[in-house]
Amino acid sequence: MTLRYFFDVVCPYSYIMGFEVEAAEDEGLAEIEWLPFELRPAPAPLPEPRGEYIRGHWRGQVYRLADDHGVEIHVPRHQPRSTLALTLHGYAVEEGRGRSFRRAVHRAFFVEGLDVSDDAVLRGAAREAGLDADAAMGAAWDPERLVALRSTRDEALRLGIHGVPTVATSDEVLFYGAAAPGRLRGRLAREAAAR
Repeated sequence: MTLRYFFDVVCPYSYIMGFEVEAAEDEGLAEIEWLPFELRPAPAPLPEPRGEYIRGHWRGQVYRLADDHGVEIHVPRHQPRSTLALTLHGYAVEEGRGRSFRRAVHRAFFVEGLDVSDDAVLRGAAREAGLDADAAMGAAWDPERLVALRSTRDEALRLGIHGVPTVATSDEVLFYGAAAPGRLRGRLAREAAAR
């Protein structure tokens, strides 16, 4: 059975919980389809990187959860659009490098503090993931991929998904948000066994 994991590369909770989803995949508990959900597509306003919303939220919740999960993470210096990183992810999945690309782009954003809307940063993440950087950037800017990204988001909204990380089937939401270590993995295992 395939479960769907909706994520955004600029969402700290998607990053933190993604390790648990990968572990469930590796253990054969569930097959996961990684689906991009852009949290703030243009023209939605972006949060202020040094604003109190970001800093307060990270102090109060993100750092504690990351520590519980043993994940290194830092407040990003940028709050970019994730459009190109997410379209490039689709290409990486097709090339069998989805996980490698997610890890590279997450490290660039959450550990190194780089702007993942910048072509040079994305080229570097693509190379790190074992992709041809020129082909990857061509894919990232492909108008059909941009339309597909929007279509995936529209489909998620029809399912009732308004944030990430979210686990769903093709017709219902199973899990939303962040959780203590092991909780999401356990839910994935139970869902897979029940189906």
